[in-house]
Amino acid sequence: MNYSALIQNRKSVREFTDQKVSADVLAEITAYHQKSCQRLIPDLKTELRVFGEDAGEALLGAAGYQSFLIGAPQYLVLLSAQDPHAGENAGYIMEDLILKLTDMNLSCCWLTFTDSAQVKLALHITSDMDVAAIVAFGYGAKTTKRLRLNILSMSNVDICAQRQYFAPKNSIHDMVFMNTWGNRDGVDEFIGFYDDMLWEAFYAASLSPSYLNRQPYGFVIRDGKLILVRKPDSYTTEIDGKLDLGIVLLHFASVASQWAGKITWSFADDEQLQLPEGHTAVASCAL
Repeated sequence: MNYSALIQNRKSVREFTDQKVSADVLAEITAYHQKSCQRLIPDLKTELRVFGEDAGEALLGAAGYQSFLIGAPQYLVLLSAQDPHAGENAGYIMEDLILKLTDMNLSCCWLTFTDSAQVKLALHITSDMDVAAIVAFGYGAKTTKRLRLNILSMSNVDICAQRQYFAPKNSIHDMVFMNTWGNRDGVDEFIGFYDDMLWEAFYAASLSPSYLNRQPYGFVIRDGKLILVRKPDSYTTEIDGKLDLGIVLLHFASVASQWAGKITWSFADDEQLQLPEGHTAVASCAL
């Protein structure tokens, strides 16, 4: 797959046609998860369940987008064994699956949830594993105008037509720092511009979907390493926050790997970055 192109063309769809997804397509999706899907923690056991449109009614009150149910022909539910980083791994896996769906001309939308047990009960899932991620998917309905929802705070919401299709939510300069958090000196010289590999990888990261488009994270380049830093955000739950981190790690790694070979992330402990209060180092990779 051409990850750079898929990330730029991917969009979240919340309205679907009645066209059914064929059994062959569903089989291809499950096979991709089993055999080809990228994983942040390869040894952590996961299982993909596929549900039909009846699951939408069952999920009412258990999952949705900001509690609003997204009706769709199909739903993907990713189950995961327990691990401190199961959420990040789930975001990594499911976003790779979403890009595979995009490559197959399918549309999708992340769904939020707060209680794995409630979702399992609603869908009659019997498993020792937890619900880690949910996505609605199918064939998207055509809309005349793409709207962009920017939630700076609950009293400051900006809704506008998105005129430039490839406009990132946050620019690279909002996300990438040199040596210490907040320092932009030297970033341009290090990552290059446009056709340079690092610039394209960071651009892919800037296009990462996140809960309410908040993107509560950034990167620090230091001592030959790239470190993902999580920012505190009162609107993002722990479940959504971990999924968001997995998504942005996948976006960067999948594009950078097209030039540099496989990118391997290590979960970070104390990176001695002198981060602001509430900021935490999440994962790092060699550059």
